[in-house]
Amino acid sequence: MKIKRYLDKDTRSAMARVRQELGPDAVIVSNRKVGGQVELVAALDLDEAQLSAAAASSEAAPASSPARPYGDTLAFPGGGQGATLAELQRELESLRSMIEGRLSNLSWREAAGAPPVKSALVARLQKLGLSRSLSGFIADMLPEQGDLEENWTRALGLIAQRIGVAAADDIVDRGGIVCLVGATGVGKTTTLAKIAARFVQRHGREGLALVTTDCYRIGAQEQLQTLADHLQVPAIAATDARSLKRALSRLKSKQLVLIDTAGLSQKDALMLKQFRMINSVGYDIQSYVVLPASAQLQSLQETVQVFGAQALAGAIITKVDETAAIGTVLDVVIEQGLRVNYVCDGQKIPRDMRPARAADLLSQAVKSMDIEQDRGEQRDERSYARQSVTV
Repeated sequence: MKIKRYLDKDTRSAMARVRQELGPDAVIVSNRKVGGQVELVAALDLDEAQLSAAAASSEAAPASSPARPYGDTLAFPGGGQGATLAELQRELESLRSMIEGRLSNLSWREAAGAPPVKSALVARLQKLGLSRSLSGFIADMLPEQGDLEENWTRALGLIAQRIGVAAADDIVDRGGIVCLVGATGVGKTTTLAKIAARFVQRHGREGLALVTTDCYRIGAQEQLQTLADHLQVPAIAATDARSLKRALSRLKSKQLVLIDTAGLSQKDALMLKQFRMINSVGYDIQSYVVLPASAQLQSLQETVQVFGAQALAGAIITKVDETAAIGTVLDVVIEQGLRVNYVCDGQKIPRDMRPARAADLLSQAVKSMDIEQDRGEQRDERSYARQSVTV
């Protein structure tokens, strides 16, 4: 058996050296970051029984040996390198959990070669936050054989094409009666405040009015009134169909009327009841579902299903700054065919809101995935360090 270590600037460069020096049958036994670089440990003709026997023999007559530079070959067995074998055996044992969980002893051919490239692509798309069904659909559109990185780039392009976005500042510039709906705690009122402030900055306060239908949350009406006082615009509470119809009649001269709704669980029948009440008053009300990027896939799907995608004018994505996988919310808007109007990534009004752009959303998803992967590698390194101390 032959084992070599490689230290290079990134995984791709290190893997290229593995392939060049050890060939396509090499096994990657560990992959971690060391001092800003990537360390790979690769083996050829891996035989753990043989390794264990060699290590056991070396333990009987321990001897120190100098540390070898990365890239030096360790030949097994009978190479007269007993102490090095013992050290390597201990290292392999301490890394076993990371190896099994993250690399599963994949050979070079399995990691970068032909048939498994599709499953590797699906796995990466799922790490992006996409569902297995959408990940599989995207992967099916690409060749099963070829370079993984090429297919990854093409897959991102296919995803970007499927993210529908509205024209920049569509709500602010088009106006009308706009209603924000969604589950509790998703940021509807904050988002409404951002849209309202953005409108005032661009068009002035005379054409704006605020309405709330929230009679469930304590302080909800006072919160909207505080916002209205700050912007110096009218605010009306309308908790049933009759009062809402009367309020909209009074505000028909306004360029933009923003309606805030009660935040309820997507499993609460009152959410659908409130939505039906709003749509029963006879006005052309454009409803936008507010979807937090930090929510789980099932919760997001259930929220959209309550209202029905066809009854929604679009979506606004919030809490982008609170998650490491915004691909999940992108999966929902793609599957449901919802246009995204705005993206919110903080509490500052109106600064932490921007018109949605497909390329920006996808770039953020990839960045979040990379950050989460780095955190995972750091956790692995800390775990490895703790295990090494106890050896």
